[in-house]
Amino acid sequence: MSSLNTEKWNRILVRFLLAFSFWEAVSIPLRMLFFSKFYFDPNLRGLFIPITDVFWLGPVFSDLVFTLSFGFLYALMKDSLPQGLVGGFLVGILVSIIGFVSPMLWTLSLTNFAPPVLVWVWVAYYAIFTTVTAVIYSVGWNSED
Repeated sequence: MSSLNTEKWNRILVRFLLAFSFWEAVSIPLRMLFFSKFYFDPNLRGLFIPITDVFWLGPVFSDLVFTLSFGFLYALMKDSLPQGLVGGFLVGILVSIIGFVSPMLWTLSLTNFAPPVLVWVWVAYYAIFTTVTAVIYSVGWNSED
């Protein structure tokens, strides 16, 4: 494991800006697509607020923190991870399973805090986010440049 030198910082920040800006452009329509079914369900209407009342700083800050921290972790683990597009998909899927699928399986088996369909849509949304971020961080990152 090597330290974070200036070259790695530049790579992290460039990839961070690419991943964050791409995800922010895609996330709002994707959220609407994934969660609109639940918004109009009369049983779940109380869980959602109108889009005009959403305090957008929260989701944007959450995406920012996740994307930046994932970039730091990826830079520190880069030597032991697979490279390229396939490596990015593999890392994204594995992190999604470890970070979202497994905890939700465990939580849903213990409690019934939300409808399972809503939980799995949320998991799918964040799995896509993680996979896209991993792919952006993994493609074209050569230490020999």
